[in-house]
Amino acid sequence: MYDGTRGNGRRGQAHRGGKRADGRERVRLGQLLVCLALFLAVFLGRGIFPDRLAELGGRVRRAISADTDFAAVFSQLGETLADHDSVVGELGDFCVQVFGPQDNKAQQTGTGDCPPIADLLDRESRFLTQRPDGQKLARHYLSAENGQMVVTLGTRQVERAQPAEAPEPEHQAIPAAGTVVLKSDYSGRALPQGYTMDRLSLGELDTVTPVLGRINSAYGYRDHPINGVYQFHGGVDIGGQMGDPIAAFAAGTVEYVGQDDSYGLYLQLDHGNGVKSFYAHCSSLCVKKGQTVAKGEKIGQVGSSGAATGPHLHLELKYGKTHVDPIYYIQYRSAA
Repeated sequence: MYDGTRGNGRRGQAHRGGKRADGRERVRLGQLLVCLALFLAVFLGRGIFPDRLAELGGRVRRAISADTDFAAVFSQLGETLADHDSVVGELGDFCVQVFGPQDNKAQQTGTGDCPPIADLLDRESRFLTQRPDGQKLARHYLSAENGQMVVTLGTRQVERAQPAEAPEPEHQAIPAAGTVVLKSDYSGRALPQGYTMDRLSLGELDTVTPVLGRINSAYGYRDHPINGVYQFHGGVDIGGQMGDPIAAFAAGTVEYVGQDDSYGLYLQLDHGNGVKSFYAHCSSLCVKKGQTVAKGEKIGQVGSSGAATGPHLHLELKYGKTHVDPIYYIQYRSAA
């Protein structure tokens, strides 16, 4: 026996199911339109925002991904289209970006940064019916404000979080003057009293190189170039031309000036805090005892006075009563 009520119920259910199916298709069509519009915005505007595709893809995926099957279809479509050239390939790459790994959760309602899908589709449909050009698409979906990238979906704007600034490096305290900062592995003849091969800190002393030249004779034991005796050389000999200016190693006071047969014309500066510098074999001196000098100020000229085989500066550095190797604290030209 025919049951009209039951039959009408089935037809009613089928009718309602068809409406739901049609609704889903309309949603999917709207999603495709939004996807294409966003793709065009990025493709045409990527000259302005070339590095924002991945970020935009994530925003769009959360906003328009209504169900997993739909996302999978477009992901598969994107992989197929990506094999082609030109705009088709771009569209394929974009679809893969947008519909990549999914979280399998529908987002029909607005949560977090995403507006409700129905409102979004309605707004975007109205916008797309105006047939916007590439510039309008780019302005509609992408904008930059106050140095921040803003992704625009409908009327909602979500600011991109700025990366945290790198922490400033911690200030390292400068060791006090006289502190051993480099222990030497010297294993030669015993050093004379008052000499060390270790590098000592000069504290916060601001220094310059008095004469920039080649090292003719280093700090340490050597055969004396004139008498041939093997003895300790308490400084470095820096080659130069006669009359080259000699700069003060650091700011300080002229402790003394003098002249003898060994060092020729010489002077010593006291830089305070136990640090002193000594200059010898000068052709002339430009300062007097007790005079205050600035770092780098001209205090004399290169010469060959005293026991010297040619023009050079003999430079010694001291901390207290201890001589240190000047090579640690100056610049020089290589022998090559």
